[in-house]
Amino acid sequence: MNVKKITRIYHFIRCIPKTILFNFNYFPFKQAIKIPVIISHRTAFISLKGKVSIPKDAKSAKIKLGFGRVQIADNKYSRFIWNVEKSGVITFGKNVRIGTGSRLDVSGNLELKNNCNFSGESTIICKKEIVFGESCLVSWQTLFMDSDLHKITGLEGIQTNPNKAIIVGDNVWIGARSSVMKGVKIGGNSVIANSTVVVKSFNGNSVVGGNPARLITSFEGKEFHH
Repeated sequence: MNVKKITRIYHFIRCIPKTILFNFNYFPFKQAIKIPVIISHRTAFISLKGKVSIPKDAKSAKIKLGFGRVQIADNKYSRFIWNVEKSGVITFGKNVRIGTGSRLDVSGNLELKNNCNFSGESTIICKKEIVFGESCLVSWQTLFMDSDLHKITGLEGIQTNPNKAIIVGDNVWIGARSSVMKGVKIGGNSVIANSTVVVKSFNGNSVVGGNPARLITSFEGKEFHH
C-alpha cells in the first residue's frame, strides 16, 4: 500500500466522529445511518442548530464539507467553520462539495443545488436568502454576503439597508477572491472574473469583471468545464 492510500485512510478515520455527530444531529435515523454527508476532521462546529435538508435518495458520502486541496490553503491549519443558527435552513442538492477552510454563517435560507463545487476558503454569510444553481463552480477565497451586518437607520428609526437575497443561476463560474454582495442576481451560464466585486445584477451568458463589476463580453454559445 502506497503513502497516498495510507494518508487517505488516515484522514477518513479522523473524520468519523464529526461526521457521525453531524448526520445524527440533522437527519432522521433512516437517513443518518446512510451517512450522506461527510465532514472533515478540520471542522469547527460553532453552532449545530437550524435545519439541513438533503434529497430523499441521497447516497452515502456524496455531500462533502471541508475536504480538498487548494493551492493557497495550508491544509494543516485551514479549518472549515459551520455556524448555523436556530433560524437557519440549508438545502443541499446531490453531489455538493464545499472545500477546505470554507466558512458558513447561516441564519437565513441557503440553497446549494446539484453538483455545486466550492474549491476552498469561501465565506458565505446568509441572513436572508442565498441560492446557488446547479453545477456552479466557485473558486477560492470568495465571499457571498446578503447583509451589511450592521443596521443603518434614518431619523424616523426605520432601517435603510435591509438584507437582500443573492441568486446565482445554473452553470456559473465564479473566480478567485471575488465578492458577491446583497441583492445580486447572476444569470445562468456566466463567468465572474477573479477579484470581481459584484454589486448589481447581470443577465445570463455574460462574462463579468472589475471593481465594481461590469459586463466584459458575451458567453453565448460557450461553456466551461469542471
